[in-house]
Parts: sequence; structure tokens; C-alpha cells
Amino acid sequence: MQFIRQQIVPLVTILIAIFALVATSARSFIKADLAQPAPIENIYSDNATTPNQP
Repeated sequence: MQFIRQQIVPLVTILIAIFALVATSARSFIKADLAQPAPIENIYSDNATTPNQP
């Protein structure tokens, strides 16, 4: 149990921190601007107000 507490847990913690750093740093290499809001698509055709209209 002491081996897990002294060796494995710190290693897993460091790996998670490195993964988070890589994931957040990768955003700078994406061509699309992530600062813009997500596009909103109209899910209903012909400006229908309810989805059950024929």
C-alpha cells in the first residue's frame, strides 16, 4: 500500500496535469477561432414555431 501511495499516485497526478496542459495548449494550434460563440442552427424548417406542425 505504501508503494502505491508513494510511487503510483504521484505519477498518475503528474500524468493528469501534463495531459491537461497539452489539451489546453493545443487550442492555440487550432485554426478556428474558439473565442467566437457556437453557431446556432434553426432546427425547424420554414420558421415553424412548433415541431408538430405539418
